Amino acid sequence: MNKRNDLVIISIHKTNKLYFAAAFSQKGKIVRIALPKTNLEDLITEISNYHPKFIINNMHEKIVAIIAEIYHGNKSNFDIELLEMDIPNKSSHVTSTLKTNFERDVILEVASIPQGHVRTYKEIATSVKTQGYRAVGTAIGKNPFPIVVPCHRVIRSDGKIGGFRGGKQMKIEMLINEGFKIKSDKILLEK
Repeated sequence: MNKRNDLVIISIHKTNKLYFAAAFSQKGKIVRIALPKTNLEDLITEISNYHPKFIINNMHEKIVAIIAEIYHGNKSNFDIELLEMDIPNKSSHVTSTLKTNFERDVILEVASIPQGHVRTYKEIATSVKTQGYRAVGTAIGKNPFPIVVPCHRVIRSDGKIGGFRGGKQMKIEMLINEGFKIKSDKILLEK
């Protein structure tokens, strides 16, 4: 796990029983989005594992509220330009959220999946011109921007929902929030 040394600002939003949080760079770019938790301490821990230097300040709460709305299945025109997508040069000492061009390409491809649609790991791999389906799965598993980069919309070729860092139940919940029907861990494409 790569930790960053720069100070980030964590903003928090609560809806119902869930806490949402995102970490922002000093330039106002999102460097990490935490998956929602019922416990605020667990949420902060998730971000601090990657960003040990942080302050909590709700100056970006409106953006985090939009992330919560997306989680709950509401459509949003989230501006992907808010995400820190730069890849550092090998000689650079600048920290970055994404480590390789391949990771960025996969994340950008997943970001293009519209609400109400799913794609398979194989389709994502084909789009980024690789046959490394597992490498695509690994890059998706490292997604620092879950919810707004909808890795929950990526499924296995056999229609099963596949894995998710937040757990299978959270992935199912997010897909159901978007109107999908799921039976026996398999997505029914006729919503």
